[in-house]
Amino acid sequence: MCPQLKAIGLPDLQEFQALFKQNWPEYCQEYYCLDNFIEFLKKQPQVKHLKVYTLDTKQARDEGIFVIVDRYQLFVGGLNNTNGLVQKTLDLVDWSTGLKCSSIPYRHIEALNSVIESKALKLVFRSPTDLFYMKAKDALQLKVEPPAGFVLRSLSVADAPLVNEEWPNHHLGSLFFIERQIRMCISVGLYREDTQELVAWCIRLQGGYLGALQVKACHKRRGFGSVVTREISYRLAAQGHDVMALVGPTNKPSHEMFSKLGFQVIDQCEWLRTEPIHGEFTWPDGE
Repeated sequence: MCPQLKAIGLPDLQEFQALFKQNWPEYCQEYYCLDNFIEFLKKQPQVKHLKVYTLDTKQARDEGIFVIVDRYQLFVGGLNNTNGLVQKTLDLVDWSTGLKCSSIPYRHIEALNSVIESKALKLVFRSPTDLFYMKAKDALQLKVEPPAGFVLRSLSVADAPLVNEEWPNHHLGSLFFIERQIRMCISVGLYREDTQELVAWCIRLQGGYLGALQVKACHKRRGFGSVVTREISYRLAAQGHDVMALVGPTNKPSHEMFSKLGFQVIDQCEWLRTEPIHGEFTWPDGE
């Protein structure tokens, strides 16, 4: 009998997450991806348009094989790809509406590519990124005081439209995504003390990475990107988390900043998006 997808929930994710502690930080991508979605489900047990699967085999559970489809984003993980289990899992996913394959660990790219080829899926884009990593004990040393005339605090949902508008990757449906990340995850904003203008920010994304790191154009070249990166890294470390960030290989300013702060590149991850199979698909407003 061919293996089939099996929907799993919070207890399964917690069981799977424990598997990825071995050989640390080899599987930190999977560990922190699951960590984030575990927290999502604790805060909001019925997250709309969130589906989590494994295969209905003992080997798949033993290896922690999982696929998360969060609206239009796909995350995949597993200790190994024994007998092509990662590929088999991805092959059973519904690709009809197009999916943004997000922060895919490099060791799973071959399996993903095989599925894309076998299904003749067309790509909108493909983008490799370097995985920057820092241990929590080192990130605790990054605590920073805000520059004179500015304050650091968590973002509010009211900040989401600005964050989304300034985000180079914004797209239809991304405002909902930014709002949810601000509600559910650690974030940091740097605000002018007098006017409360938000000038720089960073958010922890679903995969557990630092993301949406941005400084308003009129405030660039003042070190504000480093300020919010240091602060959010410290906040994550204070909760016991190591810190990860994904940076494109051509993004030299971010490469230099993370390297200067003491992060190290330990792996690569891939981002790609497939086209919908049956014409354009858009998410309804508010979803």
